Amino acid sequence: MSHRPNKRESAHMGRVAKMECICCFLLGRKQTSKTDVHHVRVGHGGAQRSGDFCTVPLCHEDCHQGKNGVHGDQTYLHILKMTQIDLLNATIERLYG
Repeated sequence: MSHRPNKRESAHMGRVAKMECICCFLLGRKQTSKTDVHHVRVGHGGAQRSGDFCTVPLCHEDCHQGKNGVHGDQTYLHILKMTQIDLLNATIERLYG
């Protein structure tokens, strides 16, 4: 059964979608593709995802779907010495800090 976001969740994900890629920002790089809203995965099975407030902005071609991104070998997370939860914290800090 799929989850349909409520108004507050949709509004939050809309704000995240308008942000620049959090990895590119932290790596000091220029984002070169559109921003995807990525649901943070930590301690979840392959088919499960976290709630809609636990989302981070990632550039589609590199930090999200690229070979070094979160759905690849996670090289960028290793370079940053961060987890996906750390990316979530950085995203919240940029949104509300």
